[in-house]
Amino acid sequence: MPSWEVHEKWAARLGLPEDVTQLVNHLSDFPDSCAEFREFCEREGERLILPLAWSHDFETIMKLPKYLQLRFTQRKGSAFVTAWYLHYVLDYIRMAPSLSAEEVIAKTEARFESSEELDLIKHLVWEHETELVSDCRK
Repeated sequence: MPSWEVHEKWAARLGLPEDVTQLVNHLSDFPDSCAEFREFCEREGERLILPLAWSHDFETIMKLPKYLQLRFTQRKGSAFVTAWYLHYVLDYIRMAPSLSAEEVIAKTEARFESSEELDLIKHLVWEHETELVSDCRK
């Protein structure tokens, strides 16, 4: 994954507060040790997961950890959702060097629902693709 410095750089470019970026970095990379997320999962996880698990759709079931993180950030507000999508996309760009940034965005859009926050990330990637990809793949 890209370093947190890379995540912080691009979050700052979007004007995201540092505390939001720090929480989302921790949530994304160490969800088990994020107490607030653990409390959310204990309180609401079953209600959110059961309908998905009952679908018996393997692809849907494999989305559960990220699905819960996204739902958690949605409860916290738009800045958290934006930071979460940014973290996810930057990690994806790093993990999939054979994909272009545009392909990463398309796959991310296909996996998650459309939102204003994801649109912000899409525009950031389009406007700064060369620099962003270089930062992620160092």
